[in-house]
Amino acid sequence: MRLSPSAIALVAALASASGAAAAEEAKPTTLTADFGYVKTGGNSDVTTVSGTDKLQHRASQWLFTQEAGAVWGQTDGVESAARYGFSLRADRGLGDRLSAYGLATWKRNTFAGIARQFDEGVGLVWHAVKAKPNTLDLEGGVGLSQRRTTEHTEDSFGTARAGALYGYDFTEKARFEARGAYLVNLEDSEDSEGNGRLSLAAPVAGRLALKVTYDVLYRNKPLPGLEKTDTTFGVGVQVTF
Repeated sequence: MRLSPSAIALVAALASASGAAAAEEAKPTTLTADFGYVKTGGNSDVTTVSGTDKLQHRASQWLFTQEAGAVWGQTDGVESAARYGFSLRADRGLGDRLSAYGLATWKRNTFAGIARQFDEGVGLVWHAVKAKPNTLDLEGGVGLSQRRTTEHTEDSFGTARAGALYGYDFTEKARFEARGAYLVNLEDSEDSEGNGRLSLAAPVAGRLALKVTYDVLYRNKPLPGLEKTDTTFGVGVQVTF
């Protein structure tokens, strides 16, 4: 049986498209960044800027992740928000549903009383659900923290960490995520903290997407006069490379 030239061309085109899709799916490095900006004038003078980035690289059984985020605000010429964070993480697959991680984070949030805080930790991840569109990872580990407060006090202590990440893919580019972690101070269990984020990304055009986020930061034993919980709601534009 001989194929006509047009049939051969069609098969070649399909093979090429399939190869391109596979290459896209196997892309080892991805970068996602989002940015939000609000400015008001007249009766109120408020400026708010926010941004995050997430860089991931896969190499065999390893996954390396770098994340950073910032929220800065000014009201009537006076700084009213200043929160910054940076993290590095390495995950190593140990099987179909188990992996190990090591992470290091830095954060600064002066309005919550933190001049700077470093956290280092290691632990295990159980990939409880892997069948898309749903995914669920559960984490547990131990680590160390070094904290300096805005009152110029310093403290170092061991920690225990629990975390979770749930994701739902509506389409290839539309995704909902719910993630959170809780850090227990092993020397003073009342001085523990947690964080959580809900995010929804919906594609707009090409690499651009609209992203909506809601962050919750909790500290069980804040400095005197400060609230235990901070929240941030944001809407911005996301770019994926």
